[in-house]
Amino acid sequence: MRHFSRLTTALIAAVFTLATAAVAENTIYLVRHAEKENGGTRDPSLTTQGHVRALAIADMLTDKNLSKIYSTNYKRTQQTAAPTARRHGLDAISYDPSMLVDFAKTLIASAETVLVVGHSNTTPYLVSLLSGQEFAALEEQQYDHMYVVLLKDDGRVEVRIMYISPRTH
Repeated sequence: MRHFSRLTTALIAAVFTLATAAVAENTIYLVRHAEKENGGTRDPSLTTQGHVRALAIADMLTDKNLSKIYSTNYKRTQQTAAPTARRHGLDAISYDPSMLVDFAKTLIASAETVLVVGHSNTTPYLVSLLSGQEFAALEEQQYDHMYVVLLKDDGRVEVRIMYISPRTH
């Protein structure tokens, strides 16, 4: 009986170690803010289509175990992050888009599943910093990219690009 108990304890410890190792991998979802209003303001809000796309992002991430959501301190990025933040019971944390090298280091060290909402130039650049691969800035009317950066425990990095289809209802 004692042998069985030790074996069971060892097996549970091994499973816990494997589960912990799997959790330690970072998954970072990165999106550009959704469609913004045109006009003379430096800090425009989202358009109706942008709000629809923000909801589509929340739909795509519903079953993901997000621990943090990051957004720059602009209306359009905060409004893009808001539906996902509400769905996950989180507040969006502001980050400085002019400090992306430091922010990338923070994300790499965090071992968490997070969403980062940025801009047409900063989002692909941050993906480049995280992955070591070069990604070009998004075109002005390109709002449909979701980059998924998987930082593996063994040092490998995998980048996937998914496309955000706005809700049709």
